[in-house]
Amino acid sequence: MNTLNYILIFVIVIFIMLFISFFKKLNNICKVLDEVSDGNLNQRIRLQNNIKSLSTLSIKVNSVIEEFQKVYEKNKRNEESRKRMISNMSHDLRTPLTSMLGYMELILDDNIDATELNKREEYLKIVYNKGNYLYNLMEEFFELSKLDSNDINLEIKEINVSEIIRQNIIGFFYEIKKLNIQPQINLPEDDVYALGDERALNRILTNLINNSIKYGLKGTVIGISLINQKDKISVEVYDNGAGIPENEINYIFDRLYTVEKSRRINTRSSGIGLAIVKKLVKALNGTISVSSIPFEKTAFTFTLPRNLDLKNIK
Repeated sequence: MNTLNYILIFVIVIFIMLFISFFKKLNNICKVLDEVSDGNLNQRIRLQNNIKSLSTLSIKVNSVIEEFQKVYEKNKRNEESRKRMISNMSHDLRTPLTSMLGYMELILDDNIDATELNKREEYLKIVYNKGNYLYNLMEEFFELSKLDSNDINLEIKEINVSEIIRQNIIGFFYEIKKLNIQPQINLPEDDVYALGDERALNRILTNLINNSIKYGLKGTVIGISLINQKDKISVEVYDNGAGIPENEINYIFDRLYTVEKSRRINTRSSGIGLAIVKKLVKALNGTISVSSIPFEKTAFTFTLPRNLDLKNIK
């Protein structure tokens, strides 16, 4: 057997060994994919090889698995949010309806005594108030659904943010004073303008101020600050009430999410208001954030642009 034959045999052996190694690595990739398909999304392909194509394949497959894991986890969070939303919605609708039916039974009862008879007008007022609450709740659901489907018409133009804030303060001033809460208003001396929709900004401010009134009852201050910057304006609505628990602050803008029961004593909140605020701010090309130090300062801060490309506004 000459040298050429030995070389040929050697090449064939090397080729076979490479093929076996390649096959084993492909088989390992298949096993990882099988585990992923069975639900083990933490699996990754870990191969050390000098075959560029196989290495590239491993990297791309791992990338796909990571994206799939992110989608899976997001869907899982959305499903949990949906279940919580249905539970909260059922509670928000059932509680006032049950109360209304109870008072209506008292009103319609022909066998009630004289004392209860004199209270019929009071019962009617209670039923009316609860019916009004339900109407407002359904209006919030309707508005949120329109925002979700982008079925809103925004009239973007230059608006006087200072004046809109003043009007909202006047609208809540009596309620704030009645609660013995000190209002703090910090507006620049000159009026501040920004690009936005007047109706949307009114809704944003109304929801944020109303939120501070509801959840700042244990505090002594409710404030609004307006800061004029070069390319945007910043509005801060704050209170020094019980605040938001640190483990819940990331969920505060989720629809129908309400903070712990201790912060909701004597309040009625659907948990929709802040979700509407976030969507409206986003629709106006702004940003919103929240920070909270209990009994020191809980602040919602949103921005609006002073200049933007109107073609980007839907």
